[in-house]
Amino acid sequence: MSHEDGRICDLLVIGGGASGMTCAIAFARECKETGVSADIVILEKNDRIGKKVLATGNGRCNLGNLDMEMSHFHSHRRDFPKSVLSKIPQQETLSFLSEIGIVTVSEGKKLFPMSKTSSSVVDAYRYALDEYGITVVPDAEVTAVRKENVFTVMCTGGKCFSARKLVIASGGACAPILGTTGDGYRWLSELGHRVYAPKPSIVQLVTDNHVTKALAGLKLDADLSLLADGIVVANHYGEVLFTSFGLSGPAVFQVSGEVGRRTKKGRLSIPMKVSLRIFDESQLLSVHEELLKRKESMADRPMEQLLLSILPAKIGLQILKSSLERPLSVPISTLTDSDIRKIENTMRAWDFEVIGTQSLEYAQTTIGGADCEEFSEETLESLRIPGLYCCGEVLDVDGDCGGYNLQWAFSSGILVGRSVADAFTREKGKN
Repeated sequence: MSHEDGRICDLLVIGGGASGMTCAIAFARECKETGVSADIVILEKNDRIGKKVLATGNGRCNLGNLDMEMSHFHSHRRDFPKSVLSKIPQQETLSFLSEIGIVTVSEGKKLFPMSKTSSSVVDAYRYALDEYGITVVPDAEVTAVRKENVFTVMCTGGKCFSARKLVIASGGACAPILGTTGDGYRWLSELGHRVYAPKPSIVQLVTDNHVTKALAGLKLDADLSLLADGIVVANHYGEVLFTSFGLSGPAVFQVSGEVGRRTKKGRLSIPMKVSLRIFDESQLLSVHEELLKRKESMADRPMEQLLLSILPAKIGLQILKSSLERPLSVPISTLTDSDIRKIENTMRAWDFEVIGTQSLEYAQTTIGGADCEEFSEETLESLRIPGLYCCGEVLDVDGDCGGYNLQWAFSSGILVGRSVADAFTREKGKN
């Protein structure tokens, strides 16, 4: 199907990730049902398809989430994700996955394959692609995209492909080790589309690391609040991991997008901080009573032993250092009511100044991408270039941690596949 031998494929998909594979299969199924034959080709930059899918959910592949509140999806065009997801709702994507052999189970509100392995998801896609006769070209790194009468796509090594319909499903600009290096943004810009600069999301936060560096490798469960200029903009309860550069862990990933959205050219546009609440009020009441007991029973011990077994030793030590303004070598008997209030207040709100996020290299998804206003909400076809479609992360839509980005990949991929098939069969009928 190279340009040199004069063959023009009917559908060319750039990107063999979740959205690209879903799109190709949805297109093929629609064509089969209408009795129309079609040449379908997927160009994959890596040596095999689904490489990023393999890494999803720490290899367990979090396929979606039962909590489908639209607040979990983000775009400069706020209503755009809702419009697309209402056309291809979650139940429809689960039916699609089931039909290609992927059985889903819930773990809390998160959805996973029953196998709990991402490799089984990729295998199911691979077998479905084979079943529908879809050609996958690996090691096909695209260098340029042009549109004249048909689309022409150039790849490294002199390979060249032509197509009547083109889908760009090349992903975002995060995790370049998996092949998502933001190439699609460049092609779309060259074709005249507006692209919002990519920023990292579902990523670690960089903080004033004096405390976190001392606690690197330790983790605790906490109620995490993210504040922008003193106002809470995100909140999540979960595991927080201390690192040499700042904070990581599931709770941090959940709020990190709010930091990315307030970052421009690597700098925060507004002061931000993370506040950790370690204990709720009922627990703090017990801590308060325990500290009063220890003032008597452990009177001669050094202050650094005050929180022994209440918190992990290193964390307890840092709580004390953050709360008290005197050496921790002094006896516990010197503890005052004011000291107790300060320690408890730190447990209520242990603050860390946010400097920014780790780079796109470490992110799990990308904020930004092709401006959705320039694509049809009904079909995801370009309003600038007929026959060009986009799906997945290359569009300016990103989801929270917890399966939302794969949900967007599936829903947008199915919508594009069906839309292209409808246009293709209508055009076939005219000829």
